[in-house]
Amino acid sequence: MSWKLALQDYIKNPEGHKNEVIIYDEEAVIIKDQFPKSAYHLLVLTRNPLVSRRHPTIGLTYDIKEELKPYVEIAQDYIYQEFTKKYKVLNSGCFFENDDELLDKDSFVENFIQVGIHSVPSMTNMHIHVMTKDFHSIRLKNKKHYNSFTTYFWIDWDSLPLNKIPDSKETEKKYLRDHDMISVYNGENFDNKFSKLKQHISDEFNYYFTSR
Repeated sequence: MSWKLALQDYIKNPEGHKNEVIIYDEEAVIIKDQFPKSAYHLLVLTRNPLVSRRHPTIGLTYDIKEELKPYVEIAQDYIYQEFTKKYKVLNSGCFFENDDELLDKDSFVENFIQVGIHSVPSMTNMHIHVMTKDFHSIRLKNKKHYNSFTTYFWIDWDSLPLNKIPDSKETEKKYLRDHDMISVYNGENFDNKFSKLKQHISDEFNYYFTSR
């Protein structure tokens, strides 16, 4: 089976993936991304076969979003519970001023979770990313990974649906290949120096957060 269809079995057979599946019902499945690009990175998958094969930029209509909204909120709540159980604020700034702000769920979701899709999806089945904004992960391995979540290649949940499907070649060239890597922590431009960005992310994460 093509790797582009790798999400299909989670949709058809969620009970067979107990280690990866957070929750499922007849409408949707929430799974842990097997290649997380942040400390916590989940995917919301619709189980509607017609919707699942649509391009997410236009397939996530207002009605479909309303149907999937409860699952997005479940994913956000899971991430909030898991992150705050493991980490506390070490230094103020960037995402949170203090630990009380981190522990405030509304503040956490607003400041530290991003929900959305890629304008050019890599997988066949529609999937919604729900993830922390730290990008502190060993699975973040190259410029394409980083820019796919931090440039306009990424489309926020609130901006969907789009009026039309973006041109894939133009979008990938502009945002994945040609766009500089800009730190989400302080706006520093790392150009194409991924190893330096990676070290910067590690340093910044460990400056702002520590284990409880």
